[in-house]
Amino acid sequence: MDKPLDVVIVGGSLSGLMSGIVLKRLGHNVHILNRDPSSSLQGQGAGISAMQNVQDFLSNYDLSKQPYSIPSPNIQFLNREGELIKTWKVSVTMTSWNVLYYRLRANFDGLLSEYCPEISKGSDIGEGKAVYDPGKNVTDVKYEDGFVTVYFDNSEGGSGSLHGDLVIAADGPGSKIRQILQPELQRKYAGYVAWRGTAYEGDVSAETRKAFGDKMSYYQMPRGHILMYTIPGQNGSLQPGQRLLNYVWYCNHATESADLADLMTDTDGHRHRITVPMGKLRPDLWARQQALAATILPPPFAELVHRTTLPFIQAITDVDSPRAAFFDGKLLLVGDALAAFRPHVASSTNQAALHARLLGKVVMREMGVGEWEREVLAYAKVTGRMSVLWGNSNQFGYWAAVGSAVWFGQAWVEQWLRKWWYG
Repeated sequence: MDKPLDVVIVGGSLSGLMSGIVLKRLGHNVHILNRDPSSSLQGQGAGISAMQNVQDFLSNYDLSKQPYSIPSPNIQFLNREGELIKTWKVSVTMTSWNVLYYRLRANFDGLLSEYCPEISKGSDIGEGKAVYDPGKNVTDVKYEDGFVTVYFDNSEGGSGSLHGDLVIAADGPGSKIRQILQPELQRKYAGYVAWRGTAYEGDVSAETRKAFGDKMSYYQMPRGHILMYTIPGQNGSLQPGQRLLNYVWYCNHATESADLADLMTDTDGHRHRITVPMGKLRPDLWARQQALAATILPPPFAELVHRTTLPFIQAITDVDSPRAAFFDGKLLLVGDALAAFRPHVASSTNQAALHARLLGKVVMREMGVGEWEREVLAYAKVTGRMSVLWGNSNQFGYWAAVGSAVWFGQAWVEQWLRKWWYG
């Protein structure tokens, strides 16, 4: 084997950890810089989809080999009265951000937690070193003499830098690295927000549990929709009654409107651009939303909203980079730092797992950086436009859907032609 690479990963969430695990297992030394000063992260309790790339990743790299997900045998649609009106025979697999994060940390740097209290010891022979370094706020990145240097401020004071043979930017939709390299590329608000929350399965009525029945459930209303799916509960519990019913309720709010500004202003008077986190949503706004739920949502969804104690709001945005590789292929954008999809396609974590798998091929010289970039950009274009189509059709009606469908169709044809040309 060639000399191990010294790899710097900016961002210690799911995408950074997936790439870090792959590279570490291939014998390379990986140093993750994470902005949050905590030694471990806490998500918003949000549910996420474990699509095929995620399942394959865990099958290949998770040494714990413990269950982590809840299957939904199909997708159902309810009417205003909460009655079943349509079923799609599509199986989906759901988990939570917390479950995946702590599972990945255990595999990357051995962090054990109540979510992953033990992990089988694989052979450390041939593995690289793994460092998870919190409290590092990246401020700049430069390329000189064949090395990429990442500069950062320490949360405890002072500053520092790291040289990398390879730097992976996995710092999310608001990526600092992407902003440095492409300052003109900004996240754009899509015209609607997601109200998100959970309630314990055992806390809702038997009627609501029966109506949902372990199935991903939708209700479509004029200019909006809500969906629910079951995810692991506290510490990853998969036991019925201890699991969480997770929902996402999409509501339109015009760009730069006074209504949106009010919605995104928290209990301290601070206006957030993207997320009003748990515990910061103003009680008057939440009371108003719960009253609206009782008026317009089917009873099972209305009860779920009523039972929620820690809701949060996310503004839906779009961003995608036209490039994935920089500095002669020694700096790569991965995950949401490259392209952040709207939640409707549930493909953010799937994309992260795909990027990690293909990155392994690059460092093993089974794939060139140019081919890697073509693959990840093609996936980002088709999936991103699909998410726009889905969102616009549900939130803004027929004509918005027509325009988005044409845009998505163009990307799909381009991908088909690329596969035909390159094989």
